[in-house]
Amino acid sequence: MNKNHKLETLTTEKIKRNFMLINSSYFSEIIYDENRRFFDLYLNVGTNGVLENQTKTYNELIHNLNEYLTKISEYIKSTYSNSEKKKAAELNEKKLNISIVQISDDNKDFDTVIVCEKEYKYFGIFKKNIGIRTEIKNGRITKMERKSDTLKENLN
Repeated sequence: MNKNHKLETLTTEKIKRNFMLINSSYFSEIIYDENRRFFDLYLNVGTNGVLENQTKTYNELIHNLNEYLTKISEYIKSTYSNSEKKKAAELNEKKLNISIVQISDDNKDFDTVIVCEKEYKYFGIFKKNIGIRTEIKNGRITKMERKSDTLKENLN
């Protein structure tokens, strides 16, 4: 049941039929590019179980995804540390990886959270991760924040 789904418009019926219900969230892995990179999609339904708003929000998100990713990439560039600025050419060539998309209907601050990162060689074989947590409300980015551990801090 937890197979990868393509980046496509969803309906409430598709979600109920093809996604896993875990606690109060529908979950699936969504493939978003030709290299089969994917993100985890969580559609939080809370106690009422209603999906219409989350479905609409998701469909608007994928329609505008490239615009959001461009803004997130620009934000990442503005947060480079001094050592990262020395590797700016390499970092700017790296694609932004989407890890998590969470869509909620019961949060006053945001209806969507996108967690993205770029990974680069830091020293020798060591790699470093630049993670960004982006909050969106009504189609507009309301907050972007660089996080040291975006997966752990997603819900904070």
